[in-house]
Amino acid sequence: MIITIPQIQVFFFIIARVAGIFIQAPILSSRSFPTLGKTALAIWISLILWFVTPIKIELMPQNLIGFVLALTTEVMLGFTIGFACNIIFLSIQSAGELIDLQMGLSVAQSFDPVFGGAVSIMGRALFFTGIVIFFAVDGHHLFLSILHQSFNMIPAPAVINLASPSFITTLMGLGATLLNLSIKLAIPAILVIFISDFCFGIVSRVAPQVNVFMLGFQVKPSLGLLTLFLIMPLLVKQIASLLGIMGEEALKLLLALKIA
Repeated sequence: MIITIPQIQVFFFIIARVAGIFIQAPILSSRSFPTLGKTALAIWISLILWFVTPIKIELMPQNLIGFVLALTTEVMLGFTIGFACNIIFLSIQSAGELIDLQMGLSVAQSFDPVFGGAVSIMGRALFFTGIVIFFAVDGHHLFLSILHQSFNMIPAPAVINLASPSFITTLMGLGATLLNLSIKLAIPAILVIFISDFCFGIVSRVAPQVNVFMLGFQVKPSLGLLTLFLIMPLLVKQIASLLGIMGEEALKLLLALKIA
């Protein structure tokens, strides 16, 4: 088997797109994942995709500048796909932070080197819950399927339109999706804590001598945790169903970037 120069270029394009995905993709972008392991996994995935990726000979760069620009485009495309896949996990973590805000635990944030910033208690707990569900429902297989589908929709070297109005609209829609999913996951605990705040308000009017402010700090965290334990089966089912949105959002971005 003779490997031609265009085939070698395609391999570099594939590994550039995979590297871009690893920058932002869920779990793969985690700092707890060893760099050597990331590199080995990226090369292994690229070698597998090398044999099934369509080649556009007419779009192959003819000089070094064109080759570097094509590699940069592939990294940007991979980063975009990774961000679309990561939107679900950002929503899960944001839901936990909203719950922490209502429970009064937002002041208990601590620096987490895995996330590279301050993370709340429930935000971290729900994030790792999402990771467990992700592997339990074969979300990693879905992620690999999205990666393979990206090469069928936009073959290497990628020719994309970042200034496309549909791409900008879809990208802005991801922000609305993030907020919508976060509120949807956090709304049961928020409602229960809101009812407790309403009851504390009545108590403060009936018995002003009761320090409801200090009482709330003791009751609301326990009430929030109890609510999460009670709705955990429904929460797991909801998170599992949301993982399908990961593929939909990624494919929407690919369609918006694709030049007809």
